[in-house]
Amino acid sequence: PRATRGGMRLHPSTPLKGLLRCLDVEFFAATFDDEGLATLGDLRDLGEDAAGEFLAALSMPRGADMRLLAFTFREGAGTDGPPPAPAHAPGELEVAASGRAFDRAWLEAVAPLYSRHMGCENMGPLLYSLARFLKPRSCLEIGAGYTSAFLLQALHDNAAEAEAWRRWIGGGVGADAGSAASSSGWLVEEALAGFEDSTLHCVDNLAHEGTTTWHLLDVARALAIDGRLRLHLDDARAFLRESTEAVPEFDFVWLDGLLDFAPPRGGSVKAGIDAFFGEVWPRVAPGGYVLLHSTLTNSAAREWLGSVHDASWGPPGGVLSLLEPHKRFQNSTTLLQKRPAGYAEPVYSKLP
Repeated sequence: PRATRGGMRLHPSTPLKGLLRCLDVEFFAATFDDEGLATLGDLRDLGEDAAGEFLAALSMPRGADMRLLAFTFREGAGTDGPPPAPAHAPGELEVAASGRAFDRAWLEAVAPLYSRHMGCENMGPLLYSLARFLKPRSCLEIGAGYTSAFLLQALHDNAAEAEAWRRWIGGGVGADAGSAASSSGWLVEEALAGFEDSTLHCVDNLAHEGTTTWHLLDVARALAIDGRLRLHLDDARAFLRESTEAVPEFDFVWLDGLLDFAPPRGGSVKAGIDAFFGEVWPRVAPGGYVLLHSTLTNSAAREWLGSVHDASWGPPGGVLSLLEPHKRFQNSTTLLQKRPAGYAEPVYSKLP
């Protein structure tokens, strides 16, 4: 069935030159300029009859004159209506609907973990999105609390997404193997394995007076995501030294509260962080990521950040820092990627 007409009406300030490019008739832009017609509003001011006569006199190819007239005077983007929504095979939308975080009930459930002084109201959603995108299996968080719930939910939702993809494959969607939309041509099927066992190792030494770690187990149980949580009430360095056999590598590491677990050495904050990275960096899998909190607007962490490219423990292959400009404290994060010699992402196709 034909889709109903959309209600879009383009704003009068819409430049005509851009529309002419969209209609593949940019050649006529000079004529519009000569007539003082720069925007859709200018053409609209002529009135539909006068505008129609002007456009017809130009003899635009491929019906561009009628389409431009429709853009100018009629709703529906200059067509008989918007194109119909894409058809979806059974189960296909499950992949896009596998995320749970951010609905009101979920945010209310994790509220006991929130502390304004920790500054993670936007860090939690960012970590969730990164973990959903990067699909880690083995995660380490040092400094438990509000962000823990976002990481746990991301691991849970990744497993649900992987299962939805597997159902899509099993349903025989896209029988044409040469089609970019077919299951065999679209997915790296071996990359869907292992999500059912994905785990967050959460280490906290309870040193921060504002910690909400006490509530983490209750919140995780309430959300039915506690099965992925391994909570270690311990010193971070001790955990790293004693867990090498049980958990050789982590592919996603979140470090919150640097000075709580990486105290200064010899009065130097930089030396303290470097010493800690000397222990955590060897545990990061090739291609894995480490995120740190509050790195940009305090001079202590900023000095360390300026030296990471020459660090004896690394250096990281990629560095990206982000700032929340509205806050003075707890307002930034830095992402480091481990890219050792010979590491590269796979190439699956010639074109995107």
